[in-house]
Amino acid sequence: MEESILIVEAMLFSAGRPLIPADIAVASGLDVQEVRKALKKLSRSYSNRSTSLEIIRTGDKYSMQVRKDYLGPARTLAPTEMPKDLLRTIAVIAFKQPILQSDLARHRGPRVYDEISRLRDMGLVAVKPKGHTLELTTSSRFAEFFGIEARNSEEVRRYFEKATSGRME
Repeated sequence: MEESILIVEAMLFSAGRPLIPADIAVASGLDVQEVRKALKKLSRSYSNRSTSLEIIRTGDKYSMQVRKDYLGPARTLAPTEMPKDLLRTIAVIAFKQPILQSDLARHRGPRVYDEISRLRDMGLVAVKPKGHTLELTTSSRFAEFFGIEARNSEEVRRYFEKATSGRME
């Protein structure tokens, strides 16, 4: 395998977050075009072999992640990056978006205001003033953070509807 492909692979693995080709180029000293070629070859290589990992593209960013079929076993050992209360709150926002902050507070309790503030600080929630409250949706960073192939909040909502269809009866 070419040296540039191995360098890009190592960078995706160690980053733990989506990267744009320019960031990889700057950090590695490789040319941006060389990085793009390496990403394409690497992505093809992972999709053509039997492995629990995959290279995905979300917008203009690339990341290495565990394939959906292997997430369950992998999560048993993976550290939780977010407290469960925050996960519950962001899940409700993702599933019911757009949702008013006041409605969410009635559903989850007053602690939700602090949770929303933390989620906003993490860049996972977008807010828009709506009367005396805020309308909440997931941000573009939400899809990157959770490895969901979605370009906007509507696609995220549809992803959650599809993922839970047939389970919530």
